Amino acid sequence: MPDAASPTTVPRPNPLVVFGVLALALALRLLHLSSAIQSPLSYQPGPDEDYYRSFGDAVAHGRGADGAEFTFMDPGYGYLLGAFFRVAGLNVFAVYLLQGLVDTATVYGIFLAGRLLGRPRAGLLGALLYALTSTAIMFCAALLKEIWVAAFVTWWVVGALVLIRSDRRWAWFCFGAYCGAGVALRSTLLLLGLLALILPWFSRTGAMPMRGRLSLSALLGAGLITAMMPWSVRNFHAIGNWSPLPHNGGIVLHQIYNAQNPESVIWIPPFVNYSQPGEIWRGYAAEAQRRAGHPLSAAEADRYWKAEAFAFMRDQPARVAVDVARKGLVFLADTEVPNNRSSAEERLFSPLLRLLPPPMAWLLGMGLAGCVWFALQDRRWPIVAAPIAMSWLTFALFWAEDRFRFHAAPALALCGGIWADGMVVGAANLRRRLTAGRGAWAACGLLAVGVFTASMLLGAAFPAPAPRWDRVIWGYIKMGRNAEAAALAERVVREQPDNGPVVEALGYLAAAERRYDEAAVSFRRAVELRPRSYFAHYNLAKAYLALGRGGEALQEAKIARDLGPSGDAEALVAEAGTKAPALP
Repeated sequence: MPDAASPTTVPRPNPLVVFGVLALALALRLLHLSSAIQSPLSYQPGPDEDYYRSFGDAVAHGRGADGAEFTFMDPGYGYLLGAFFRVAGLNVFAVYLLQGLVDTATVYGIFLAGRLLGRPRAGLLGALLYALTSTAIMFCAALLKEIWVAAFVTWWVVGALVLIRSDRRWAWFCFGAYCGAGVALRSTLLLLGLLALILPWFSRTGAMPMRGRLSLSALLGAGLITAMMPWSVRNFHAIGNWSPLPHNGGIVLHQIYNAQNPESVIWIPPFVNYSQPGEIWRGYAAEAQRRAGHPLSAAEADRYWKAEAFAFMRDQPARVAVDVARKGLVFLADTEVPNNRSSAEERLFSPLLRLLPPPMAWLLGMGLAGCVWFALQDRRWPIVAAPIAMSWLTFALFWAEDRFRFHAAPALALCGGIWADGMVVGAANLRRRLTAGRGAWAACGLLAVGVFTASMLLGAAFPAPAPRWDRVIWGYIKMGRNAEAAALAERVVREQPDNGPVVEALGYLAAAERRYDEAAVSFRRAVELRPRSYFAHYNLAKAYLALGRGGEALQEAKIARDLGPSGDAEALVAEAGTKAPALP
């Protein structure tokens, strides 16, 4: 099937219009950032955000960045943050500004991809769609790698489209190195690196013999391996494992596929006291060693849990298949699947996000139909479809989270631009399209409507979780707005008396005002609701000390130390021990 016209033969949009779309994209991101500066959610980071902030700080100060804790997750974003913190200090809002600029560059990358496909108008429409995507705007003001992954996959498409026109052999090596660098950013991007190995078969550099195509593929593979080698060396130094991937694969698989997690949702086992991903690693490593009866390295602990997950998958293949199919359907649903950041929560404090519609129904409807429309016309369609397939596969096999689905947003926007250009902008040629196109025009139009409708219906079947009010409350506390935090906490506890994290916040607020009797009541209730909460036991011990109840304080302090060994916990045990009554 022939490719579309060369970009040199197609009129380009007015540069002022392109600049206008880029200016709009940047203005929207800056507008949201102005709201994020005043939002309590920005002051209470999610678990992964807290992890990467600690990771970046360790890199910036040259201490502990290559330890087992920081080899647990993909390292690329941690090193990016570390380089930025080294120059600008620990300023997360400056990071958000940088990410807004990176995402604006992604908007331009979508336009450029459309131009390389010989469809500059479609590229411009796709760039506009992505510029207005509320999820992208939200992630710009989050200490997460999602904006960088979206940028990577967009420029991967651009690079692949340029590469298949190139006869420069070193360009193939450099593109392989780019793919390898992406693996450090997100492990699943290895799929794009492996797919890149077949790009020589899309090359338009003439009737290239098989030997020539294999040599280009080998050059690309050499670049891929070369770029991954530093991470292999780092992992070998830290945990004795030559794999360039982090040592979380087996643990993540076990979190998803085990008998206690029937729907493969986000799940934390009882032997993990979860506050950030480092706690997941420590809890899983300790439990693996307890079961094995001897010390295990980080790689050995990961292999243990991988074996456990695979054993479950072999024993329950039908259940696993149902879980994967369900998550595959959730990918199509116009519902949020939040984890570290939630659009529903962000909209409470961002007027811009409240104004923009949720993006998935229209992105999926236009994007998937546009991908089919493009596949009927251009043999390069797998290059554009690859990020969508990678995102869908990750979502279905691993975690069903909005941030993984967001990785498909730039490619969906590009395909949405192709659909809009072919279906809507060109509607004046309806008769020609219905005849010469043999019904493809109408079929892709109906497909867009069908996907949009199905997305809305699935959204109703898979409703989004309720807002996590404890995050908002703790954000207010960290901003010094305790009165607002207390008012919200009291309202939430009246409506949700079993909300343990909010009960803990009430105890903290009471202790801050030296109302230790009330604080002790709240923390005792929190311990009942969350018996493995280090925070609740630790602060209950502090409240008992303030009330002169040394014996009870010592008991709670020891529980806190067992749940979360630390210098603070040891100091509290020692302090309580001096005030506890002597045993007879």
